[in-house]
Amino acid sequence: MGVFCWFFQGLSYIFDVFPNLFVMRILRKDLRQGEVRLMCENLDDLWYLSQVICVGDVVTSRTQRRIKDKDDARSSGGERKTITVSVSVEKVEFSTQTNVLRVLGTIVSGPEDIVSLGSHHSVSVEEDSQITLSKPSWSHTDLAIVDDAVKSTLRPKVLIVSMDEGESVLALVRESRTDYIHIDSNVGGKYDTRGREERKKSHYVELTKAITSFIERESLSNIILSGPGFEKNNYLGYLKGGESDVFGKCVVEDTGSSGRNGVQEVLKKDAIHKALEDYNAVQNIRVLEEILREIGKDSGLAAYGPAEVRAAVASGAVETILVTDKFLFSNRRGVEPLLQNVRKARGRAHIISEDEEAGAKLHSLGGVAAKLRYKVY
Repeated sequence: MGVFCWFFQGLSYIFDVFPNLFVMRILRKDLRQGEVRLMCENLDDLWYLSQVICVGDVVTSRTQRRIKDKDDARSSGGERKTITVSVSVEKVEFSTQTNVLRVLGTIVSGPEDIVSLGSHHSVSVEEDSQITLSKPSWSHTDLAIVDDAVKSTLRPKVLIVSMDEGESVLALVRESRTDYIHIDSNVGGKYDTRGREERKKSHYVELTKAITSFIERESLSNIILSGPGFEKNNYLGYLKGGESDVFGKCVVEDTGSSGRNGVQEVLKKDAIHKALEDYNAVQNIRVLEEILREIGKDSGLAAYGPAEVRAAVASGAVETILVTDKFLFSNRRGVEPLLQNVRKARGRAHIISEDEEAGAKLHSLGGVAAKLRYKVY
């Protein structure tokens, strides 16, 4: 555990000097009018925002629209112009593959010489985008999600590198999910000594380039080198010989497996939990494992599925409630009161992406589950 005690040293200095670094910013808030203007700085912000935007809300943003010649309406061509439009939301999509939040709906305001009011349009919200979100009313859940987004971007990110010879998996631990990159190289077997060291060095070079790219793009606090054998230590020795920028952020952690399984093993370690206890992605794994363990023991200290969880919330027994993002979006009217009541009872509420391993497991339990303080049944 000692190697993690300095995980966040110097962090307060960074944010004192650069107070707006990587932070979702609320540019304007007028809850009487139901309007909040936001600057989305990173991918986590887009995921959080996808949980806040609801059907019937109005999103105002700059967007591109293809303008066709009136005399050639059937043509697929036309000039693309950047305009500002307001769209009444009918559907929200956030893809972890494209990292774009798409808001689909009908145009309710915009330059009338370019767009037709009532026509369908999709707004793409990306990193460094500004939008104004208008709601008939902002619920406690909406405001809590925005508050979580602002707080989460102040936390540094951690990169886990799970290694075996010639195989490395890089996992960037975000608030909303874990992003993976696989780097595989054919270094040859232990008896294939001819050129093997050179091939291993080439793998290290490629791996270091990928890690450096993360350092340049993200606010990384630490890089955890993990794996079952000595390869992580061999790579650390390579870094010590000349890659000081990367070497200075590295700590080593033993695991019984490599690849994605090795990453999950690191995330479940007690030392990592203590170092990253505020990270939603890490908390979600820990709490879900505890819920599954209680379900397996039939202890009565866990509830899953809408009916069981609703009864547990009504009794005030819920310590932590977990809900998938898709379940929340499709059952918002029923789920929001549950989240609000849990928070009122000094419990915790977490929203999990179904694209994550923990989210997929939670989906199989009905999309919602809870850890209980005491038995209800």
